Amino acid sequence: MTLDTLAPWIAQHPLPLWLCGMALCALLGGLALQGLRALRHQPSPLRRWLHPTSASTLLVMAMAAAACALLAGGAVLAALAESGQATGTWGRVDEAIAHQLRTQASMGDLRWFATVTHLGDSWVLAALTVAVTAALWWRKHRLLAVGWFVAMAGNGLLTKILKDVFARVRPEHVHSAAQADGFSFPSGHSSASIVAYAMLAYLAVRLLPRRWHLPAACAAGALVFTTGFSRVVLHVHYASDVLAGWLLGGTWMVCTVLIMDSMARWRGAPPTLAHQ
Repeated sequence: MTLDTLAPWIAQHPLPLWLCGMALCALLGGLALQGLRALRHQPSPLRRWLHPTSASTLLVMAMAAAACALLAGGAVLAALAESGQATGTWGRVDEAIAHQLRTQASMGDLRWFATVTHLGDSWVLAALTVAVTAALWWRKHRLLAVGWFVAMAGNGLLTKILKDVFARVRPEHVHSAAQADGFSFPSGHSSASIVAYAMLAYLAVRLLPRRWHLPAACAAGALVFTTGFSRVVLHVHYASDVLAGWLLGGTWMVCTVLIMDSMARWRGAPPTLAHQ
């Protein structure tokens, strides 16, 4: 299937593609759960070189170092994904899909995706951040509370920085189903949703009975795909914006989880999964 035939098909069949994508990402969520369980048996590399100090302080310092690495990686991806100037594969894919969605997407599909896109709205995730942080702190899960807050706040800061640095203009959209302002690259909805919902799945694995682990991981994958895919269908983002958001948020979230686990091991209290 060539790009000339693929782009119209995507524009004409967003709901079947969304359902298939959700199923695939739910499967990936289950595989990520298995990978997390395997990592539990590995020794912490931080124990060999960290000096005794506050685990929360070490977490923030390590996340700052990760931010520098993410900015460098984001610069590389942004250079490849700039469809406004690029003549390569990413540029052609972005423009072809955006053009077909402008001309062929039905209003019914747009209304549906305008509803589910709220899963990644700033006010929704800000409220979620405060609620989860407070709940974890109250339940004495202090390291998890700090890690969750740093993951959410840090991702928001990184996304804002990258948007301002690359200043990519959003694709034109002529419908009223959804509105978006600011720059386009990377997608803030995509980066924030993968951090929020993947982190919630991680917390479920840490704190809830085992029977909830797989459903939480699969639900996270489905929600992340739904939020990102909705931004493309609504043509408020290019496809590469969403991919960049997933890359940014996913990498940041993984850094958070690995560092939190290493901190827990270094403190002499290895993280455990609930088995009830």
